Amino acid sequence: MGTIGLCIELILSASCSGRAAACVLRMVAQFLPGLPQMPCANSARAWIFRLGLYELTCAKERADDWVWLVDHTVQLGLHKGMIVVGLRLSAWQQSPRPLQHEDVRLLHLEPVERSNGEKVQEQLEKVAAKTGTPRAIVSDGGADLKRGVRLFRKTRPEVAHTYDIKHKMALLLKKELEGDEEWGQFVYQSNLARRGVALTSAAFLVPPSLSTKARYMNVDRLVAWGRRVLEYLDHPREVPGLAVDAKLVEARLGWLREYRCRLTEWSELLALAEASEHYVRHRGLHGRATEELRLKFDRLSVGPRGGRMKEAILEFISQQSCVARPGERLIGSTEVLESIIGKYKRLQSMHSAGGMTGMILSIGAIVGRRSLDALGVALSTAANSDVWQWCRENLGHTLQSQRKLAFPAEHKQDQLRLVRG
Repeated sequence: MGTIGLCIELILSASCSGRAAACVLRMVAQFLPGLPQMPCANSARAWIFRLGLYELTCAKERADDWVWLVDHTVQLGLHKGMIVVGLRLSAWQQSPRPLQHEDVRLLHLEPVERSNGEKVQEQLEKVAAKTGTPRAIVSDGGADLKRGVRLFRKTRPEVAHTYDIKHKMALLLKKELEGDEEWGQFVYQSNLARRGVALTSAAFLVPPSLSTKARYMNVDRLVAWGRRVLEYLDHPREVPGLAVDAKLVEARLGWLREYRCRLTEWSELLALAEASEHYVRHRGLHGRATEELRLKFDRLSVGPRGGRMKEAILEFISQQSCVARPGERLIGSTEVLESIIGKYKRLQSMHSAGGMTGMILSIGAIVGRRSLDALGVALSTAANSDVWQWCRENLGHTLQSQRKLAFPAEHKQDQLRLVRG
């Protein structure tokens, strides 16, 4: 069991692929005589699936202080995965802090081809059947999630619904920046600069790119780049071993000087957003949250635009905190769930060319505290046949299987090439 546990940790904690984990174990076995037979990549993958399925299907304690964190994950194809992880609020309130993967349990995982408010409500009812009515639900602003939670709460008004702080900050930043012509020009010129310096001696000054999805959740990287490069332009430093073309740098990046004041202004907005996210992740939402956050804001120097955003944030925190009971702290961030989904997508990318596969069960292996005893129970309870049955019932034909059916001749040729070496 120790070898199995080490193999799983290499994949989940050390970011090894299944093949890399198997290779590491084979190399280690040379120096530790007496180790059992080393696993292959497929075995490691199957163990993670079984561990994830066990976490998904095992009984959870029923209590009235559960907090559910809810989100969807989408990939290539029709499937949209509904994910609900949760924790007992009483455990977190003893020591409020940013949540880690081991703090939460997987309560629900369901790939569906179409989702709407009614479907989300149906899925939440399934979770309630396992854990009882929760104390709170945390989600982003997705329309189907908002409607589903609203329908679920119609008969359960005691359930609080809080909104993920990072998504809210992104919306406030969008409100401030979307109609800002200077911001639009700054982004446009940054994109031009990327092409202008990427293949030159000034490549170390290349700007980051904004993601097309949720771009207002990572504008801090672009603003920080602008301020750093502006400082470099003001006080150029020699780079050892590299002859930087000063004229090229000035020609491609000198325009940043026009945005000196704006970069300061945008940085103030980002500082407010960062302070809000940090506070909610560490302290939660409670009766004194607005007052405490205002004191933190008072230490920041902001102009009129920052003042407007500061008041908008405090109004939001006040609205969110008013649903907390006296002496209670509610969770206001889904950051841990986003991190779990990110790790799942990394694992998924190692095993398929897009599309949702049985690897979605790895979410159950990522969460919770892994121990050898728990691993033994999971593997003795969930068999490979149970995994394949779950995949057939919930995923049907994956994109990989559809490709094999659509291009049988090509698939047969691939198999022959593998056999011939």
